[in-house]
Amino acid sequence: MKKIIYVVFLLFISTSALCSASPVPNYSLGEISIDMNLGAPDLTNDSGKADGKYNVGYSVTAGVGFGFAGQYTYNNFKTKSPLNGSNEIKAQQLNVISNIFDTIANVSVFGGISQTEAVGGSQKDGLVVGIAANMPIAPRTKVYGVLSTGNHLGGYEIGISYHIAKDTDFNLGYHDTKYKDLTFEDDTKSDVISKGFIGGIHFKL
Repeated sequence: MKKIIYVVFLLFISTSALCSASPVPNYSLGEISIDMNLGAPDLTNDSGKADGKYNVGYSVTAGVGFGFAGQYTYNNFKTKSPLNGSNEIKAQQLNVISNIFDTIANVSVFGGISQTEAVGGSQKDGLVVGIAANMPIAPRTKVYGVLSTGNHLGGYEIGISYHIAKDTDFNLGYHDTKYKDLTFEDDTKSDVISKGFIGGIHFKL
């Protein structure tokens, strides 16, 4: 985790600026957006299902110019009861995003590194790639989708985004993600599926 935070810090310095639900339409140097989300997704593995607690996740996206941006995302999924001895699944990503299409729909591809951990067990570092898109369907309203895959995770998020104020959108969506081959506090290993509804705010600085 310290290595990822350090790389994020270097990225921000190198851009001279301080896989998201609402990709920044403009990846110009200095364009920054923040996504905050709230949800209580359930976690399921081979041994059963654990109801989720409400938790806050976030992502920070910084444009670096020429149609590219850097993005860091963090989620900490907590459960009401232990799953193989662990009550939390932490998931982080550090990606480079490229905007490839922006006419009727805004489409971006991304790739980078991921880190997942069942708290009490060992960390899993991997690679991830994916695609994110949004498209207007009504005044102030867009639908969006994010699809990602990697050697330690894979899943999707779909939803709707409503523009509530200048540089601010409200998002409501559903996510379904599999975190692969996690080691739990009781030393067992299995895949974990996190799924559920999430709501959040996207705003540009």
